[in-house]
Amino acid sequence: MKKILFGFLLLVTVTVFGQNSKFNVVSTEKVLGKSLADNSDITGFEYAFPDRIHETFLDTTTGFLTVQLRGLSKNGKWLDNFGSIVQYDLKTKNILWNKKIAYQVNSLQQFSGTMIFTAPSKSYCLDINSGKELWEVKDDMYYVDTDYHVGLGYRFKTVGGYTNELEGIDLKTGKVIWKRELNRQYGWNSLYYTNDSTIIVVAAGLHAINLRSGKGWDYHTITGEVDYKGTVTANALGVAAGLLTGTFMMSTGHDVVRDMVSNSLIDSSFIYFASKVQLAKINKHTGDVAWRFPFSGDVAGKSTLFMHDSAIFMINKGFGFLGYRQVDFGEPFIAAFDKETGKQKFLSFVQNESDPILSFQILNDEIYLVCKNRIVKYSLKSGVRLAEKVFTKESFGQLIYVVSHQVFITADNGDFISLPKADSTKVFVYTSDKKTLVIDDQLTVTNTIKFEEISIYYLYERGYKFIAKDNKTVIVDPDGKRIAEIEATSNAFLINNTLYDPQDKRFVVIDLKNVIK
Repeated sequence: MKKILFGFLLLVTVTVFGQNSKFNVVSTEKVLGKSLADNSDITGFEYAFPDRIHETFLDTTTGFLTVQLRGLSKNGKWLDNFGSIVQYDLKTKNILWNKKIAYQVNSLQQFSGTMIFTAPSKSYCLDINSGKELWEVKDDMYYVDTDYHVGLGYRFKTVGGYTNELEGIDLKTGKVIWKRELNRQYGWNSLYYTNDSTIIVVAAGLHAINLRSGKGWDYHTITGEVDYKGTVTANALGVAAGLLTGTFMMSTGHDVVRDMVSNSLIDSSFIYFASKVQLAKINKHTGDVAWRFPFSGDVAGKSTLFMHDSAIFMINKGFGFLGYRQVDFGEPFIAAFDKETGKQKFLSFVQNESDPILSFQILNDEIYLVCKNRIVKYSLKSGVRLAEKVFTKESFGQLIYVVSHQVFITADNGDFISLPKADSTKVFVYTSDKKTLVIDDQLTVTNTIKFEEISIYYLYERGYKFIAKDNKTVIVDPDGKRIAEIEATSNAFLINNTLYDPQDKRFVVIDLKNVIK
């Protein structure tokens, strides 16, 4: 079941969408690895494209590889505004078609057998064999469900631009099958399923939508801030960041701070959800509110909820997003609430509005909050601050995040081991200096691990682990034995027994049927 969520910012009203035949893809069969069992070569194919690969999509039913090409500026800091879409047949090694794309105003999203191209004020369904338009709608497509063949988009009207009228569109014909009002003022934050046919859209609240009929319940709340101070200049910086990242999932207005929401914490019957104005417990079947806890003023913003010992904990991070630029908003705090009644157990402010919470880790009944230049430790039972320490940028770099279990190091015996599992009494924090700090319960740095010493565990398949360092991947069998080394990065993905890996201007394909039994 393939589900895709996407959003677009339309900056200008120019579309570049034409045919271009000046492309050549060079296919080369070469040795791309070695089996460690018998020292035999592992071969594969390398497909060299004329420019940097920005996005790829492989349709396994046809063998078609769609590649979006997008170069960099001369200094390598910015992405080009214009590029190309190339439809390539891996089976015949032929280019089927190619088209230009203006990344500031166009977006291409793909699903099995379906290709949606979005331009200012409209979206097209393209034929995957020829690139020709099959149908056109005056909608900005936000989401597609390929099982029900339904796309969700907002209608564009000549006066006033995009409306809040969400439409369900038949992907086979382009016809509208249902309509529903759904506020898009603060953008869409996330989307998830409660069953095969019903989704929850997080957008100015929570909205249950039956994909076949468009019907469902609504829970309305405020998830953004309008008329934010100093937004015109700040949003210009957000646009610049969008040019660099290549995506523009920005707010609908130049003065809107968005993403003032938590994750949706779900149990068998309820959804726990925090917004700018309140934390609430919501019946996931009816949308009825079991309890709510209001926040005063501009205290809450982007947050994370988790459950511990039957209590709901909230980490308010102290920021929101203006476009793609993170801006300070609210006050960083940690709070706990009774799961059944919503009664507040404690609320402890971290006491530095300009130093938001970036990451956290729980050890036993204590929580470590990581900010840009300090770590603060609290008791989860009482909310009491237990310790705090400042880490200067000059000595350690800026703190960024707590290292996940996907970060591996090599043990003395040569085996790979997850870094957090190497010592469960420590907190591991990655910094802007590409160092991982090993921190004990007194917030003392006991060791520093260099970036060159770590590997990324990025793929698991039938007991086999794929662990990458730079452009090399080691394959480890279910017994923990290294069985192969291949030229692949942590961006690689596996379909059946074939590994696919986009690497700058080349696309690598490695058949692993003789390696993965």
